[in-house]
Order: sequence, then structure tokens, then C-alpha cells
Amino acid sequence: MCPGTRVGGRSVRLARTLGVVLAVLLIAAPLLAVNQPHRGECRRLTRQIARYERDVRWADQRDDERWEDASQDRAEQLSTRRADLCPQFRRRNPLAQAADFIAAAAKAAAPYFIPGMPGL
Repeated sequence: MCPGTRVGGRSVRLARTLGVVLAVLLIAAPLLAVNQPHRGECRRLTRQIARYERDVRWADQRDDERWEDASQDRAEQLSTRRADLCPQFRRRNPLAQAADFIAAAAKAAAPYFIPGMPGL
């Protein structure tokens, strides 16, 4: 056998491809979930939080401490309520950065392991 000949090259490529596809699917599964309960309520809460945060800035500019404190308290209440009701707005898990890195690496590596896939 020649030194440059590979045995089972097709099976190795298939295993790599399946590994990349499975890794991407596992990481992207929460993003692909279609059923998001309370979607309208989550959007409404997000708009209200933005409004009260804007009011905090305005109150600070006008040196109105009572208005600033009340607006800040209300924004925090709405943020807590949104975090309980809408899981997509919860604080990110510290391991999410690692998952994002793995997803980006899988996306970058996919064209090398999947024949015919254009480079991204």
C-alpha cells in the first residue's frame, strides 16, 4: 500500500460530518424552538422596561430624585417579571459563551467536512 493512501476515508468524513451536524443541532435546539409562550406579553414588558429606563435618564437630567427612584424601581419590577415569564430574556448562563464559540467553530468547520457546501 502506498504511504499517501487512506483506508476508510469515506467513513471518516461521514463520521466527522455527523459529529458537526449533531453538535450544531444540540447547540441550536433552544433557538429553533417555535413555541414561545407569552410572546406578546414579553414584547409588551420589554417596551415598558425601555420606557421606564428612558424616564430614569430624563429624571436624572432634571435632578428629580423621586421620579428617578420610582422609575428605576418600576423598571426593576418589570425586569423581574419578564425574567420569570420569558425564559429567552433571562440572564445568560456563563457557559453560553463557550456554547457560542463551539457553534461558531462548527459553522466555520462545516464547509471543510461537508462536500459541496460553500464557504461562509
